[in-house]
Amino acid sequence: MAQYNDTINQSLINKCIVIFCVLLIVFCSNATFAQETLLSAKEDYISCWKQPCVDVAGSEWSEKNPNGVGISVAMGTQTRVTDDQIKTVLTRDFKKHGMTNIKFFFEQNDAPATGIAFHVRGGTKGLFLIDNVREQVAGIAKLAANKNPVFQ
Repeated sequence: MAQYNDTINQSLINKCIVIFCVLLIVFCSNATFAQETLLSAKEDYISCWKQPCVDVAGSEWSEKNPNGVGISVAMGTQTRVTDDQIKTVLTRDFKKHGMTNIKFFFEQNDAPATGIAFHVRGGTKGLFLIDNVREQVAGIAKLAANKNPVFQ
């Protein structure tokens, strides 16, 4: 009987080890996938003689792309969120709402906080902080997707 219990215990231990290894593999592959999916914002940095630079560039781009959204980002000096994270998250959020025609414009700001504005058909909506910018995405995507000729 003791040998039978030892066999059952060993079998249970082996099953737990297998389950742990599977969970470890799944977790590690998801962590690797998450790191690989960050979009790079390095090529979206601009500089120009018109200030505020990113707002002007975002507005001008959105005039030429009436069913798109220009996103201007003035990176703060004390932000804990990277430019790549901002680009990745907002791109995913807009895609969830059917908007894929978006263009980012980044610049380094001298203020502590990061400011984000949206540009549709030459207009500018807001100067939002990181903590409330995602709440605006659905409305901005709907506004930009409106194909009524009156709004073109």
